Amino acid sequence: MAKKLSVSRRSFLSGVFGSVAASQVARASVELSNIPTLAPREPFILTTWDFGTKANEAGFRILETGGSAIDAIEASINYAELLPDEYTVGFGGMPNEVGETTLDAMMLWAPTHDVGAVGCLKRVKRAISVARKVMEETQHSLIVGDDATRFAVRMGFEETSLTNLTSQTKWEDWVAQGIRTDAFDPEPFQQDSLKGHDTVGSIAVDARGDLCVGCSTNGRELKIPGRVGDSPIAGAGAYADQDVGAAVATGNGDVMMRFLPTYHTVELMRTGMSPEEAAAASIKRITDKGYKFGGGIVAARIDGLHGGAKAGWEDVPFSYSVQTQSSQQRYPV
Repeated sequence: MAKKLSVSRRSFLSGVFGSVAASQVARASVELSNIPTLAPREPFILTTWDFGTKANEAGFRILETGGSAIDAIEASINYAELLPDEYTVGFGGMPNEVGETTLDAMMLWAPTHDVGAVGCLKRVKRAISVARKVMEETQHSLIVGDDATRFAVRMGFEETSLTNLTSQTKWEDWVAQGIRTDAFDPEPFQQDSLKGHDTVGSIAVDARGDLCVGCSTNGRELKIPGRVGDSPIAGAGAYADQDVGAAVATGNGDVMMRFLPTYHTVELMRTGMSPEEAAAASIKRITDKGYKFGGGIVAARIDGLHGGAKAGWEDVPFSYSVQTQSSQQRYPV
């Protein structure tokens, strides 16, 4: 006589769903197995916007002598942060509602996935360098506001004014108009009223094949004091994965950060999408929700393939530059 099997409802359902989960994992494994393994081909550095070419030169001098991608990213972004007449990055840039310029920055070291970032940093010019100190000297990932300034001074950075004649004049002209900041305007489902909100983003791979990404900005013009944008948030302003590549974002960070678009872009590249396709899909994910915003994403695979996409900037000459040992070229998006 055959032995009667006693199977509880819980164990039955566990077996059913366990089999379903196992089949889904197996299917995913089969699908991912068709994606070619990516590997670094040569050192390169990519930086966004018009200052990208000169910023790349500063960073590539380090890469071509065998230096680290971390040092290259810091040098590239420092170049943009210290430009005396650059209104969207670094000192002398977009003031907030009370006339003060504050900085956001982030660095991600892909081999260990370590992150360092500062938000609403005050009175310290080289925000990306302070972010690096957060990454290398602490177990934290993000430090903000006056406490970020105190940390920077503790790490040896000079405390100084971030205001110059341009930013002071911009703020005084706005105050004279007697209007409130557009940060209180309705969400941009009809149009994006922001005129200037750019970020420097850099991606580098060194001779060892190590990947690093970073970004820095002084954020939105006339923002509410204390506002932190997308730049210091991993997966929003920038993201990287050593096995895949990296992406950087620029534009209306208050909208873009809600979608973690650089994380999304890197994960889409992991599935086999090209950088351009992945960036476009991440942008479309935002516009599909009805947002009318200005912004762009640039991505690069670990093997050097790169591309980008934008929205709402039909008349904005958004570009990025890439430098390798054999070439330095600027690409429109």
